Amino acid sequence: MAEAQTRLDEALQEKPRTSDTVSTLAKYGYIVGDIIGQGAYATVKKAYWKKKRATVAVKIMSIAQAGTSFIEKCVPRELEVIHKLQHENIIHFYEYIETTMRFYIIMRYAENGSLLNLIRKEGRLAEARARRYYRELLDALQYMHSRGYAHRDIKLENLVLDGSDRLKLIDFGFACRLRDEDSASSGNIPQQPHLSETFCGSHAYASPEILRFKPYDPVPADIWASGVVLYSLLFGQLPFSNKRNVREMLKIIARGVQFPSTVRVSQEVKYLLKQIFVPVGQRLTGALIRRSLWFFIELIEEEVARASQDQEFQARPARASDQVKRQKLNKD
Repeated sequence: MAEAQTRLDEALQEKPRTSDTVSTLAKYGYIVGDIIGQGAYATVKKAYWKKKRATVAVKIMSIAQAGTSFIEKCVPRELEVIHKLQHENIIHFYEYIETTMRFYIIMRYAENGSLLNLIRKEGRLAEARARRYYRELLDALQYMHSRGYAHRDIKLENLVLDGSDRLKLIDFGFACRLRDEDSASSGNIPQQPHLSETFCGSHAYASPEILRFKPYDPVPADIWASGVVLYSLLFGQLPFSNKRNVREMLKIIARGVQFPSTVRVSQEVKYLLKQIFVPVGQRLTGALIRRSLWFFIELIEEEVARASQDQEFQARPARASDQVKRQKLNKD
């Protein structure tokens, strides 16, 4: 643990040499712009792709900075996932460039930034808006799980919004297979869940089974992390803590989720969150969350809104042009 933390601290201090990155990407037709994201193992920059005449995002991973273990495990895993998964709520990838010094992953640029930046700007979101983003996150996760992968690093930073305000899931460096390729290709899902032994992701989004450092099922762990995202969107803060002390985190989680009295949200979403923040054996699946009363209310609200629009349209007085047309028809 101490060695891993030291390597992480060193990685955070190092930065890729800008001139090398710019010249390398220029050979492939990219004009590199500003940094739009920074992580422990990668930097994301905005760039203009001359070939497509489009703005893109470029994920840059330094081999020296990331270390052998990350490069050998996480980069091939991410490349496998981005080639196999295509969904409207998963970021679209264009191409991959490898040099002796760095890896470059070119993806669609999300004009409206991350959910983390959105919360920092707006504080918290209205429940209807949070529900829409959460539904799109669940759609991405259910698709990913159905294709035999878990994300394992769901957090506000890894959820971005495109120009149409549609949510996109990004960063698949910690993704893992839920079954071997033979069973995945045949469509047979194993009866026993795949247990992961890699403890990755952020402490604030980690489920209790991850924090206990025992083999865990990554699918319900993704659901727990999605609940942290939803809570953060509604209340503008984390549900538990961001402490790196695992014992303290587990004590806080054991006390159960608490809701700030200063923020008014529906009882239905509180009940849903309580069903997510429970031990793994009792936790709702993505499918059950989508069938929850909170999402059923969304359907009712949409129906009411459509009915109201229809009534307004019917009650609206005819325009002068409409009246002229009707008069002509009557004369004919």
